[in-house]
Amino acid sequence: MIEIRTLKNIPYTDIVNVFNLSFSDYFVPVKLTLEQFEAKLENENIRLDYSVGAFSDDKLIGLILHFYNDSNKTKKVYNGGTGVIKEYRGQNLTIKMYEFILSILKEDKIDFIELEALVENTQAIKSYEKVGFEKVRQLKCFSGEIKSSLKNDNILIKPLSLYNWNKNQSFWDIEPTWQNSSFVLDKILKTNISYGAFIENDLVGYIIFNPITKRIQQISVDKNYRRKGIGTSLIFEIQKQFNESISIINVDDKSKETISFLENIGLKNTTNQFDFKLRLK
Repeated sequence: MIEIRTLKNIPYTDIVNVFNLSFSDYFVPVKLTLEQFEAKLENENIRLDYSVGAFSDDKLIGLILHFYNDSNKTKKVYNGGTGVIKEYRGQNLTIKMYEFILSILKEDKIDFIELEALVENTQAIKSYEKVGFEKVRQLKCFSGEIKSSLKNDNILIKPLSLYNWNKNQSFWDIEPTWQNSSFVLDKILKTNISYGAFIENDLVGYIIFNPITKRIQQISVDKNYRRKGIGTSLIFEIQKQFNESISIINVDDKSKETISFLENIGLKNTTNQFDFKLRLK
């Protein structure tokens, strides 16, 4: 018999084992060590009381990991992973887990839930849509080795020890997804490598790079200073230290300038995702 309940008081070792088993045959296989998993849960603000598991004879066999943020007077929950062990699939467990947890989230006045799903993961998409999730945008993921070595020698590149989000956000064309949000990046400030591009002491662009995942988490340039080699100069600074394959995930496909820039420096579009949202109010 399958029982549905929250993941509160469930050991991380049990959760990471089921997470890894569930994603071992995924379109893009995922495997995390306990240390990596614990870091992810802490950095992205896991709420085990909002997360939900499916149990067979008290053994965890499926899960939904929910993370939480209440910035800007909005209570948001992010689905950072839905997985069911292969032997237990085909029983609509994703739908059943959401049917269970939605009442708890509504009672706590959560405004909405966000998640991403690979475009080709049609089975998961059907389940999310049955629950009530709606597609809000399409996202592109890129990876590869940087080919460009061009840079603008008229700007000063220097490390950033703090983020000025009011300034940084004025450069944005698109809103970052959860993993690349300011809320998460503030938590891993000391882990990431960050550089700013300056003209006469004025910040005109920046890059935030995670050396552990080899992933660019944010890169943006002031709209008044684009196509002047600033973005490439920031990339060049990373390339000097990490001359290997890097990636950037969840670029809004409406951001044509960003996509063109990434392609021009040699990165390839490897996968695409849909961004989903379920409004609870």
